[in-house]
Amino acid sequence: MSTNRTNTTHPTETTNLELVLGLARARTIVLRDVDQPLGGHHGLGLNDLAVLLELKSAPSQTLRRVELARRLAVTTSGIARQLAPLERIGLVTRESNPSDARLALVVLTPRGAELAEEASATANEAAGVALGRLWSAEEQAALAPLLQRAAAN
Repeated sequence: MSTNRTNTTHPTETTNLELVLGLARARTIVLRDVDQPLGGHHGLGLNDLAVLLELKSAPSQTLRRVELARRLAVTTSGIARQLAPLERIGLVTRESNPSDARLALVVLTPRGAELAEEASATANEAAGVALGRLWSAEEQAALAPLLQRAAAN
């Protein structure tokens, strides 16, 4: 049984869909504005840097592939596709898990750690510019806890 619900929002209110589409647009703008200097200076995208930083913060700079995917909120097949070029250029390596051969471990190489450090500074600066184009410092401060809560889910 379906029910017809009328839209009770006022014409000036943002619908849930409009809010989600606005978030998607803002994400695209920020990614573009951070990816460009990262690619130009370091040959990485922001998603690549996110992988390197997760590994860098992990114990022994090593994570199971499924754990890395979970931390980055992507699928295991998505993380496998993302890791392949990083492995080819020597930023990460793959090892067998000693306790379960089916679970591959991803290990950050010394070059990967070095590049993550260098690229973080570039990305942080570019992120500041990108976010500043969209929101004031006060708006960014209000947004930060909302994004942290979303990431915690």
